[in-house]
Amino acid sequence: MSSSDLRNKYGGNTFDAGSKMQSRGFGQRVAEYDSLDQHFTKSWIDFAITGVYQRPALDTRTRLLVLVGQYTMSRSDGALEDTVRAALAAKVPAREILETILHCMIYGGYTVADPAIKMFYRVAKELKLLDELKDTQLPLEGNDSKRKYQEESESWDPADVADPRFAYLKERHGWLAVGRGIALRPKHHLNALSWLDALDTHFAGLWVKFCYQCMYTRGIVDDKTRLLCMVGDCLAVHEETQARAHMRGSLRAGASMREVLEVIMMTSVNFGMPTMMHALESYIEVLTQDGRVAELGDLPERVKTHAK
Repeated sequence: MSSSDLRNKYGGNTFDAGSKMQSRGFGQRVAEYDSLDQHFTKSWIDFAITGVYQRPALDTRTRLLVLVGQYTMSRSDGALEDTVRAALAAKVPAREILETILHCMIYGGYTVADPAIKMFYRVAKELKLLDELKDTQLPLEGNDSKRKYQEESESWDPADVADPRFAYLKERHGWLAVGRGIALRPKHHLNALSWLDALDTHFAGLWVKFCYQCMYTRGIVDDKTRLLCMVGDCLAVHEETQARAHMRGSLRAGASMREVLEVIMMTSVNFGMPTMMHALESYIEVLTQDGRVAELGDLPERVKTHAK
């Protein structure tokens, strides 16, 4: 069936919406699905393309960046390239798209991030974006020279500052790393860092500097969006502990409860209903612990009971 016949069959608006989310691969995907099972094809389109991906809780930029991170983490090469191209077409800055991929080095490591970086380089070269990327990159020292102790210390939880471990770890690993950690993850970061420090001080220093002093202070993507992407990254590889932390962190950074919820619900499209449902339970637990679950409305008692 020709592309025009498929547009007529499933609707021009459907194809426009699908192309905005999946760029050049959407038409081919529909053609292949349609040749196998037209009812499934329409059901999938109605759920994912004109359904979930059109919901207003996330703006287009955030939705596409979350998908870039999830496809990178799951090694979904074709979908990742489609989404990178779709994000560029939607005027998402190339530097922000690359930043989302680079952050996957933290949770996915080299084997996950490197193929995505190579793909992005190829697309950027094809579209003549390399000069723009060169002009927008950070200096070698990142943002270290711009950071001010007094300014950042105002955001630190007093309980963390009073903790005896803070002074010790700050002296050993530097305030640029440790301070960013307690700003992002109060009442948690000192536990993680002191545990690693006790096991291997040298590795703890490498870890806290790379993650917190270097990657989490780059400022290329705002913290709210970056943390929503991290929620998506964790869900893509079924990492529950860090997903919970970033759900809470994204709320702290200014994300609405509905935005976090939407990242979770959107995950159903690419990673299945069980992944989404399990993440919802985790999210309800986080909100229950923080005394905020009532903000979602009057949930059925069964859900509340299960979340405790």
